[in-house]
Amino acid sequence: MMMQPASCSAASRGIFLLCLVLLLCHLVWFEFIRPCRALATCLAATTSTAEGQRLGAYYQTSTSNPYATQLVLAIFRQAYATALITVDIDNDDGCCVMNWDAFQPIKVLPYNASARSADTRGMHFGTVDSCAAYVYRLIEAARRDDLDWLILLEDDVWVCSRIDTARLTHDMNGQCIAKYGEVWGSLAPGSCYGGYGGFVLRASFLRSIMPVNTSYIHEILTTIGRPVASDELLSALFLRSNGTIGRISDYAEEMTSTPVIVHQMKHFYHRRPDCNG
Repeated sequence: MMMQPASCSAASRGIFLLCLVLLLCHLVWFEFIRPCRALATCLAATTSTAEGQRLGAYYQTSTSNPYATQLVLAIFRQAYATALITVDIDNDDGCCVMNWDAFQPIKVLPYNASARSADTRGMHFGTVDSCAAYVYRLIEAARRDDLDWLILLEDDVWVCSRIDTARLTHDMNGQCIAKYGEVWGSLAPGSCYGGYGGFVLRASFLRSIMPVNTSYIHEILTTIGRPVASDELLSALFLRSNGTIGRISDYAEEMTSTPVIVHQMKHFYHRRPDCNG
């Protein structure tokens, strides 16, 4: 028996309304409920580790995601009230002036267009000078005698509670799942790399790779034939100097029930607050 046109029209409207409801539910979940639940979980995290840790933070950022930037700093300050944060403003689009003083102690390296290291793709470097400049900024952030560890902050890294530094047994601590491509060959003497957002670096080892091996960096850029990502570069320099990269239980790529370091927290990238607030 064939359906009448009116019945078909009603069925189509019903399907359309159902799809619309499902779409709205999806948007509400991903735009509001999921981000707020993740943030609440992070802010509610507790720690039994004393704050007297010799840890600092390095944060290379821009003004493109001001709400995310403020959130990263505020969350870090909840866990580490007195740890020094070194901020490098790698790209300033002039949208606003951040209130950095609200997150003291903080050292902000002023934006210098002529010395900008990253290209338009973000944390990628296409010249030996820009690669070396990035590594030297990290070394400078780790040069304090009272610093044992340096954590790499990014716009999507939340440090929800203090890190158990007693469990940091590697020179580069986080995870070990990203693989070097075949084009690298024997350039990187290891099966994986780290050095991206949320990784914790041994400050003494970072200081030990100074002066930076620019001949090795030139070899990398020539061999791979493209700008090198900051994590690939840093890991290669560590591995070349017999450093170790390994996983720690405090690091996660999604929100957990007991969060410490959480990467990929991009929920609030699109928010645009008053940058002076």
